Order: sequence, then structure tokens, then C-alpha cells
Amino acid sequence: MKILQIIYESPGSPFGFGGAGVRAYEIYKRLKDRHDITLLCLKYPGAQDGDIEGLKHVFVGTESKSLTKSVLSYTIKAAKFVRRYGSDFDVIVENFLPSTPFFSRFLTKTPVILQVQGIMEKHSLKKFNPLYSIPMYLVERFYPCLYDRFIFVSDITKEKIMSRIMKKVKFCHIIPNGVDEGLLKVTPEDGDYILFFSRIDIYTKGLDLLISAFERISLQYPQLRLILAGYEFDRFDKLVSGYPSSLTEKIDYAGFVTGDEKIRLLSGAKMVVLPSRHESSPISILEAAASGKSVIISDIDEL
Repeated sequence: MKILQIIYESPGSPFGFGGAGVRAYEIYKRLKDRHDITLLCLKYPGAQDGDIEGLKHVFVGTESKSLTKSVLSYTIKAAKFVRRYGSDFDVIVENFLPSTPFFSRFLTKTPVILQVQGIMEKHSLKKFNPLYSIPMYLVERFYPCLYDRFIFVSDITKEKIMSRIMKKVKFCHIIPNGVDEGLLKVTPEDGDYILFFSRIDIYTKGLDLLISAFERISLQYPQLRLILAGYEFDRFDKLVSGYPSSLTEKIDYAGFVTGDEKIRLLSGAKMVVLPSRHESSPISILEAAASGKSVIISDIDEL
């Protein structure tokens, strides 16, 4: 079967490689020996078409350092790609983001499945400038209603989306996230740090709440450190600005980590925290649990 996956994330992109990207690669590396997989990804400076980890990659858009320009160009050119080459595939999987409405279902006769990781709901109105947030909110509310084939990551997201779908649905399945089995073999250690392992996104991930809470407990546990690891959507120095040096010297940013460094950070953490205001089904807390770590999360349905 020839499968086209529309997903803007790819390894090496300066615009981040998060849970949606990890999920796609983990799924398709298990399918690539039996199927012909093509990933249609957002172009970035230096990106070249070709095989990456045994998967065919096609990059479309513009080689801009601006995320806004890159996303806009990617949305337009990915839609053109589907219109021109969609019939070459047996099925198309469109990863849904409110910022990239491709309308791919209407551009080809090939069956298109809308894969929904998570939704922001009214949080987009609180997080972004109205110029962006209002269109994104409206797209999130109404765009899925145009489709009749779905893949969801969690029951919660499925229930929220499907409650608004009035038409007959042809295909609807939940494919949950998983973890690298190697994490189950990790020997956990009780280190001297709390670990936050996700995107450095102050509003979505509740990092302002985390720093405030860490400031309070630091008085009781002066030797305790806080390590943040993940793609820097918001600048780390912006997050810690305004706090006294006595606190910030205990907070480290490890960057975007993978492989052995990720395992080392997870295995050595005292606990893992994820105080998100909204979420999908984050792989990071599954990885923490697989590593034998206690996880403190927000009291929201998705977690």
C-alpha cells in the first residue's frame, strides 16, 4: 500500500520535533517493510528530499527562518502536492493542526484520514494574538466536520471531536501512543532534580506555574534542582527572567534531547512533572512511567 502522511514535523527541523513527529516515525518504521511510505513535511533551511531512517521525505514550502511564513507556505504547497499527486497513493493521512488546514479531502479522490492529536479549544484565544487565535479556534471547531475518516490518539479527544460530527462516519479508530521498550529496562535512580520533559511552551505547558511552585519548594529543599528538556518554542531566558539568581542557578535547560541523553535524564530524575493547561496524549509522561518515575500532572481530562 502507498501511504502519504502529511505532517509538518521532521527530525532536524528548527521549528521543533515533538510528540506528533515521534509518533509518526515510530508507527511508520514498523510499517515501512510492508508498505511504501511518504512523509510530506514542512521545508526549512537545508532540508532535502530523500530517505530518512528508511522513510521517503518530501519537503514543501519555503526555506524561511520565520515560522509564520514557513507554515503558510507549507499549507499552500502541501495542498498543491495533494491535488497533483494524491491519486498516486492508496490512502492519505492528514495530521490535523488548526494552523494548517489543507482541505486535502476535497483535492483528491484518494481516501483521506484526519488524524487528531489534540485540541486547544478556547486556550488558543488566550495564548495567541486575535489575528491568529480567532481563525485557529474556528478551524478547530468546524474543520473536522468536513471529514468522515478519523484516527485519534485518546478517547477524550475522540469524544470531544465526534460530539460535533453529525454526518455518517466511515472510519474512526484510536491508536494510542506507546514507548520505546528499552525504557522498561532502565534502572531508575533517585537523583537530585525534578525533570520537565516536553516543549518549552510557557502557556500550554504551564511553565510559569512550574517555576512559581519550584520557587516555593526550594526554600524547603535547597539542594533540589529543576531540569527542563525539550524544543524551545519560548525562550528559556524569557521563562526565568525576573526571578532571583538564587533560584535560577538551580534551573537548567538541557536542550532538545534524544537517545541515551534522554534515558539518562529520565532514569536519574527524582520525579517528572507536566503542569499543562491543555494537552493531547503526551508521550513524555508514558516514557517517565516506563522508566519507573513518579509523574505529577495537571488535573485535566487528557492527563
